[in-house]
Amino acid sequence: MEYRRFVGIDLGKRTYEVKVINPDKKVTGWNGKTTKQGRAELYSKLLTSDRVAIEACSLAMIIAKEMKKEVGCDLIVLNSSKLAVIYSSTKKNDKEDALKLARLVKIYEDEELPVVRVPTTKETQQREILTEYRQIKQDRTKEINRLHSLFVSAGYTEIVKKNLATIKNREEYIKILSGYHKEQALRILEILAILEKHIETILTQRVIRFCLIILII
Repeated sequence: MEYRRFVGIDLGKRTYEVKVINPDKKVTGWNGKTTKQGRAELYSKLLTSDRVAIEACSLAMIIAKEMKKEVGCDLIVLNSSKLAVIYSSTKKNDKEDALKLARLVKIYEDEELPVVRVPTTKETQQREILTEYRQIKQDRTKEINRLHSLFVSAGYTEIVKKNLATIKNREEYIKILSGYHKEQALRILEILAILEKHIETILTQRVIRFCLIILII
């Protein structure tokens, strides 16, 4: 008889559902909140010898790192899109999903499951910085498009977006605008100045420079 528990955790945005298959094959469980305090209560009920399964998501990655530190149990993060056994169920609810996760790690070894590797702290930081960088770049493009539309609506169709790529050019071109068009343009210039300052700040970080080199390669 294997004296270890198999645990399935189904995560929601605000709550989690836990099902445990005990060594005597009896199923027990509980639920709680996904707040920091709620997660601490979860860890306090787990054992180092437990084999735990959880579906991959942003919160799951946080829990995986916390659980490794606080409990030290065998935690398996699974790719939910490949877990057909859950989504083909006719009985779809959190309790059922949690139990199926527990059964999966009881029956199968890691190499037989769609395991998702938990990123290191450094990798997580790289992803967060890249995500922010891409978002700010998109916001900058959006504001330049808005500025270009102002020129078009004011009748200056000869001005193209690439003419508005630099601060110097933008400041020069808005001189031809007047009235409310110019007021709007000045506000857009303020937004662009902030966004470009943020981009400059992010680009000074060694991590983002390395990531951008990798993307280019």
